[in-house]
Amino acid sequence: MDKSQAEEEKEFIKRIFIDEIGRLQKEGFYFFSFIVMGQAIEALGCFMDNKPLKARAQSSKRFSKSLNILMGNDYRAVNKDHWLYDKLRNQLTHSFVPSKSLLLCSRTNQPEEANHLDFLEDRLVLVAEDMYEDLVRGCHKLFGMIDKGKVPLKKIAASPEELGLK
Repeated sequence: MDKSQAEEEKEFIKRIFIDEIGRLQKEGFYFFSFIVMGQAIEALGCFMDNKPLKARAQSSKRFSKSLNILMGNDYRAVNKDHWLYDKLRNQLTHSFVPSKSLLLCSRTNQPEEANHLDFLEDRLVLVAEDMYEDLVRGCHKLFGMIDKGKVPLKKIAASPEELGLK
């Protein structure tokens, strides 16, 4: 394993997926953080397969793989038949319009009886900060897989510095 490349990959994931989404939430941009988290979940999945980063027709597979391996059983359960992929990742990525099947909220406007990943009146509750914490844990789990050589390393085209992120 190329330790330098592994560190670059982990640094990229940390800066883009952890730091940038964290900044969105810190500034109160919870809705946009859901859009980026949906994309980040898919992107984390691409770091676990043997295909190029830009491989076609992989988004639902990568999203599901990321949820199943990095984010755990509660996410796996709500993504049965790619349900969460369709309602969260696809709906928000392609239209910026949330699905009526989801209740997107932050801890500040979370209904008292609503818990993250539970259903309330036939809507899946997603709490931005809880989902972000789960995403961060997933990133750290991936870092462990990278360190142990359990996933192939990918060549990142641009560093965070080249993207203007310091």
